[in-house]
Amino acid sequence: MKDLGSLKQELANALSKEDVNFNEILALAGEMAKLDENNIRFSVDASHITRLGVELVSKQETAVAELIKNAYDADATTVDLIFDRQEQKGGVLKVIDTGHGMSRQQLLNGFMRISTQDKVDEPMSVKYGRQRAGRKGIGRFAAQRLGERLVIETQRESEDFSLRLEIDWNQFERGRDLYLITNALQVRPRLPRVGTSLRIDGLRDAWSSAQILRSLRYVSELMQPFPLAMQDAAHANDDPGFKIAFYRMVNEKPVVIADDRRSVLSHAAAHISGEVNERGEPFISMGSSRFKIEFKNRNLEFEEKIKPRTGLTCKNYDALSGVKFSAHYFIQEELPTGSKALVREVLNHSGGIRIYRNGFRVLPYGEQFDDWLGLQRSSALRGILPPHHNNNFLGFVEIHDVDGRKFEETASREGLLENDAFFQLQDFVFRALLAGVIEIARARGRKIFASDSGSKRDERLQKSPQEEATEVADEIRRIAAGASASHEVGGGREQVRSGDAEELAKRIESLGTKAEKVLAEVGMLRVLASLGLVIGEFTHEVRHTLAAISSTISGLGNDHEFSGSSGVSSLKASITVLQSYMRYFDDAVVNNVRRDLGVHEVRDIVNDFSEVMESTLSKKGVTFTKKFNGYDLFVRPSHKSEWSSVLLNLFTNSLKAIDRAGVSGRIHFEAKADSENVIVDFSDNGDGVPFESRERIFDAFYSTSAPTNVMSSDAEKLTGTGLGLKIIRDIIEAMGGSIYLVEAESGFSTCFRIEVPRATDEEVGDARY
Repeated sequence: MKDLGSLKQELANALSKEDVNFNEILALAGEMAKLDENNIRFSVDASHITRLGVELVSKQETAVAELIKNAYDADATTVDLIFDRQEQKGGVLKVIDTGHGMSRQQLLNGFMRISTQDKVDEPMSVKYGRQRAGRKGIGRFAAQRLGERLVIETQRESEDFSLRLEIDWNQFERGRDLYLITNALQVRPRLPRVGTSLRIDGLRDAWSSAQILRSLRYVSELMQPFPLAMQDAAHANDDPGFKIAFYRMVNEKPVVIADDRRSVLSHAAAHISGEVNERGEPFISMGSSRFKIEFKNRNLEFEEKIKPRTGLTCKNYDALSGVKFSAHYFIQEELPTGSKALVREVLNHSGGIRIYRNGFRVLPYGEQFDDWLGLQRSSALRGILPPHHNNNFLGFVEIHDVDGRKFEETASREGLLENDAFFQLQDFVFRALLAGVIEIARARGRKIFASDSGSKRDERLQKSPQEEATEVADEIRRIAAGASASHEVGGGREQVRSGDAEELAKRIESLGTKAEKVLAEVGMLRVLASLGLVIGEFTHEVRHTLAAISSTISGLGNDHEFSGSSGVSSLKASITVLQSYMRYFDDAVVNNVRRDLGVHEVRDIVNDFSEVMESTLSKKGVTFTKKFNGYDLFVRPSHKSEWSSVLLNLFTNSLKAIDRAGVSGRIHFEAKADSENVIVDFSDNGDGVPFESRERIFDAFYSTSAPTNVMSSDAEKLTGTGLGLKIIRDIIEAMGGSIYLVEAESGFSTCFRIEVPRATDEEVGDARY
């Protein structure tokens, strides 16, 4: 090591040079600091950046969401994400926003400084006063998580030049000091528009359309879609809102993959909005191009037959001055065939009315199992007949109450106190939504209240779908037969035909309503389907075990020396396997018959399962490993038999894939948790899932297998029905979770990730003891 005098001389020489080498100066200063005998200092290894990227932003969808939230915090009104060659690793992602851009000082002290206090010191954005959504200092690590290189181009309104920053994340290697790694910053001509663009090269993951849609949904659920105050001319300078769109490059042109309006909102039957003025008077506005309804700021009339759960009878709302809401209303049975699956998925997952207080979401209002407005309760009571479940709406309420004088948070910060203001809010929004639903029902010619007198049409609704279909067919024949006569009679006959056709169309629609009731019953049978999967697989395994027993006993028949023979040992082992299968099967049956929901720890579920499968794994020569990160991996109340079905299906699929690949099999199970979910990864080293099949593997009857079962002989082919993953997805989504493919770790070819909500402390109760 050089002495202090030598270092001082070298530093003086470096400072005297006309072309200053800043890295040399920093390195010399660092070496001098190490010679301080009275003080020592922390140093940071450059690889720390990589570790932070992985640990703070584990999922690629979360990384994208963080970049979007940073655009929101920069007061952008739009952010476009453009993917290029994303189907494989190594692609490109551009993130372009219309925010206020960054100055050199903001790049140095903000983006390039780890763990800044900016979002703590300034919790609201500069221009629109948005409550900041991005996590402190996570944006740079999100960019590192996504790709190998980052280029930032940024333009501020007040500057006649732009800035370009290039970062190569591969430079941040172990053994290098973080402060000695340089990143090129250039001053360039002014850009055409204000804002910031990120170009991320060398994407570390492939991106499917499903993953992109999940990213959009994740961010859309967090932030208020747009401020309702913008609709008021008196608030012309208020926040104009924030729009997100995803694109992919096709023939060098961006093609929309997803945005909120294109994918869902355009299929709404109507848009309903409302507000309360400073005098507490409620108003409602409504628009529906399909049913030709349009009015604004109509007084919300008090309807006695609409009965909110609050029981209030007030006609004015003195605690709600300035409150606004916006909601899109969907009639699910009337959705177009091509978009029905997508829109239903969004509605079933995200339907409801959320609350945003001071621009930020308040949980749990609008969550999948929350019914704060009582819409589910009202639908179940059937006093009001038109559809008005939570999943018939996508909407939100906007509250401005900075000091929390009217709407106070609970001590746990999970929800609002149920005071007079909250009860008035429930009453107002419920009545306004139902007023809009009733308007649509009248336009459709539908019965509204159960207490209303019946009609011939109502009598027809009591017929079976088959009877109604037969009657409609007869009507079609009658109209067709009279078609030629219509030309002879003239215009009057044409009007009759038009009226007949309209009535016929309404009756056909009623068939869809009845079909929806049948679909609802399918949900009730889902658990029975999962039990059937367990029964089928275990029946197969038991059959093979019994065959082994039979074969062993046949061998013993020719051997009179039973004691200590290998045949007796084999017989005992086979019987043990049979007993373990039967115990596991009995537990699944008993738990399903009781229909009890229970809180389960993932560790217990997997340990029970792996114990039963131990002999199968040994027979197939497959290694099964498991890793549990942390404790208390409790999931929300669910049926244990459903978990049996999930694990068994993933397990058998892995064995099939390993058999097809002809490799020494490895299956790995790993579980961890974040603040909201338990996250399970199930990996194997089989033949993998072709990229072109990733979007379809959860479809019913779609299988990547070729012809019969996991335990079949080598001469038999392996096959699948294509129902297993569909059932698994239905089970997981019914738990409020999701299942999807992610990039597998090194040494594995396929990884299914399951995310299910964590159990609350109240739900866990004594389960952890």
